[in-house]
Amino acid sequence: MKYRLVAFDLDGTLLVGKSSWWKLHEHFRTIEPSLQNMKDYEERKIAYDEWMRRDIALWKPTPHISTIRKILLDYTLASNAERVIEALKEKKLQVAIVTTCLDVLASPVALRLGVPNVVANGLVLDKNGYLTSKVIFNVDLFDKQKAFRRLTKKLRILLSQSIAMGDSKYDVNFLRSAGMGIAIGKDKDLINAADVTIADLEELLNFV
Repeated sequence: MKYRLVAFDLDGTLLVGKSSWWKLHEHFRTIEPSLQNMKDYEERKIAYDEWMRRDIALWKPTPHISTIRKILLDYTLASNAERVIEALKEKKLQVAIVTTCLDVLASPVALRLGVPNVVANGLVLDKNGYLTSKVIFNVDLFDKQKAFRRLTKKLRILLSQSIAMGDSKYDVNFLRSAGMGIAIGKDKDLINAADVTIADLEELLNFV
């Protein structure tokens, strides 16, 4: 199979460390109530965009976007991320990031790595740059494949011509929707759903 596109999850895949949403809750000291929101989402009691709104409403006082950027832009790239993205582009493959992370993180990471295609969620701000109760909802955590399908259609690439890579149980449907699904890390649910499991991003180059 000749692959034309490689799509990456962000947290835990191209970035290492705690998830970006977890970092925000740590900063605002809202981890405990955020866990209830997570539970409600995983039990399908609320939709993902409602989960986002509930989480954001926990952050008091209402933060300015500059605070969110400061927290999120303190990130660490995964080992070999820059080299692997460059190698994929040299092979004439399209590269993309498909993530439930906020675009204030996803877009700068994509710019740094030279990834032209980014699908992420976002925040709606008031005229002074403070967060509102509204969100920009593009990617659902358990149904990331829906955003992925929209992207492949836009790029005129078949799903069978694509590779999807992620690190957690939330990426199962994302990986299954692609021509090849690659799990990175040790999440058992994802490993069971993946075609291939790797420990380092560089191993991806063996399959393209």
